[in-house]
Amino acid sequence: FSVDLSQMRSLRLFFNDDNYTCGQLVVASRESQYKILHFHHGGLDHLAQVLHRWHTLLHNIKLTPGSEDPETPLRHFMVCRPEVQKFEQHPEEDKVPKITPELFYGKIMNDKGIIEDDLFLRKCVFFGGLDKELRREVWRFLLHCYPYNSTFEERDMILQIRTREYHEITRRRLEKMTPEQHAVFWKTVQSVIEKDVVRTDRGNPFFAGENNYNIEIMKNILLNYAVYNPALGYSQGMSDLLAPVLCEIKCESEAFWCFVGLMQRAIFVCTPTDNDMDNNLSYLRELIRIMLPHFYKHLEKHVDAMELLFCHRWILLCFKREFTEAVALRMWEACWSNYQTDYFHLFLCLAILAVYADDVIAQDLNTDEMLLHFSSLAMYMNGRDILRKARGLLHQFRQLVRIPCTLAGMCQRCGPGIWDSTHRPSIECTGAHDLCQYVVQ
Repeated sequence: FSVDLSQMRSLRLFFNDDNYTCGQLVVASRESQYKILHFHHGGLDHLAQVLHRWHTLLHNIKLTPGSEDPETPLRHFMVCRPEVQKFEQHPEEDKVPKITPELFYGKIMNDKGIIEDDLFLRKCVFFGGLDKELRREVWRFLLHCYPYNSTFEERDMILQIRTREYHEITRRRLEKMTPEQHAVFWKTVQSVIEKDVVRTDRGNPFFAGENNYNIEIMKNILLNYAVYNPALGYSQGMSDLLAPVLCEIKCESEAFWCFVGLMQRAIFVCTPTDNDMDNNLSYLRELIRIMLPHFYKHLEKHVDAMELLFCHRWILLCFKREFTEAVALRMWEACWSNYQTDYFHLFLCLAILAVYADDVIAQDLNTDEMLLHFSSLAMYMNGRDILRKARGLLHQFRQLVRIPCTLAGMCQRCGPGIWDSTHRPSIECTGAHDLCQYVVQ
C-alpha cells in the first residue's frame, strides 16, 4: 500500500525491545483508520531517524500568507522509546527471585502443603512473578480459595465442602426460582451473560471453536455468581475477568470460588457506577496531583479532563485490553499479592501516565484527544517497564513525609506491610471534606 504521510493524523513508533530496534510503526488517518507495520528483526531505529529529519523539514516549510491549512502538515509525530532509569526503580528491583517450581516446592511449600511464609511468597510474586505452570497452584492462594496455612488434606476437605456448596447454588438457580423470578433473572442477567460469553477470549484455544464446553462452564459460573451475590449480579466485563481464571484453574467449582475471591477484592475490581470506582478515581487524581504535578496542571486546563475518562477501561478491565494477556496476568498477580499496598493497580495507572503522558503535555491534547491518545497505546505499551515504574512510584509514595487526608484511606485499607518500618507519614487536612479527623484545631 502507499500513503501520503503528510496527510495522516499521526505517526507513532513503539519500541518493544531493550535494544530499541524492534517494534511497530502505527499510521493513523484523519478518519481513525490504522495501518500497523511490525519490525520483528530490527530497523525501526533507522526509520525513526529518517522520520525525525522529514518531520523537522515538514514543519520548517514557510507557508505564504493565507495559505495555512489547519489540517496539514502531519499533526502528531511520536517516537515512543520508554525507559525507566535505575534511580526511578524500587530498591529491591531485580533482587527478589521469580517463583519457579524448584523454589515453590523446595522452599515455599513444606511437605504437608503449608505455605509457611506467605509474605515471602507474595513478595516474590510482586517483584519476580511466577512460572506459568504454577498459576493454578498459586492463584488459589492469592484469590483466597484456600488459606495459606492449610495442608493438602485440609484443602481436599475444603474442596469437597465448596463443591457441595457450588452444586447447591446451581440447584437454587435451576430448581428454586418461581416462574416470575426466573423471568426477571432471564431478562436482567442470563440474556446478557449468554451474549457476552460467546464473545469473550475466543482467540484463546481454551475457548475457541463451535460448541466449546468451556464457554458453557464460563456461563454457568457467571449465572451462579449472580445467584450467589444478587446484590452485584452481573455486569459487562465480568466475563473478561473470569476467562483467564477459568483457563488456568479449569475445575469449575474451584474457578467459581477463585472468582468469588477476585470479586471480593472490590478495591481492584469495580463496576462503572459503584462507589469503588469513584474511590479509585479520587485516589488516582490525588496521586497524580502529588506525584505527577505537570500532568495534573495539564488536566486542570481542559474541561472534564479530571474525570480521567482515558483510564476508566484500565481500571474496569484490569488492564486486560491495554497489554497482551501474559503481561496483563503478570500485573494481576502483582496486584493480588497485596505486597506493600492494596492499591497497586493505581500505581500501574500512574506509571502509564508517567511514561506516556509527556507527549500529551507537549501536544497540549484536550480531553477527547487524550482519550484517543491513550486508547491508541493499547497493546503497544511496554508492560515490563510499566511494572518497574509502578513499583518505583509505590516506593516513592511510601517515602513521603506527609500525605494529604484525601489519600489516608489508601493506607488504612492496606494490610501489614505498606508502612513496614518505624517511619509513618503525617496526614494533613486539605480542606476537601466538611468534616475531617485530620484537621488541626
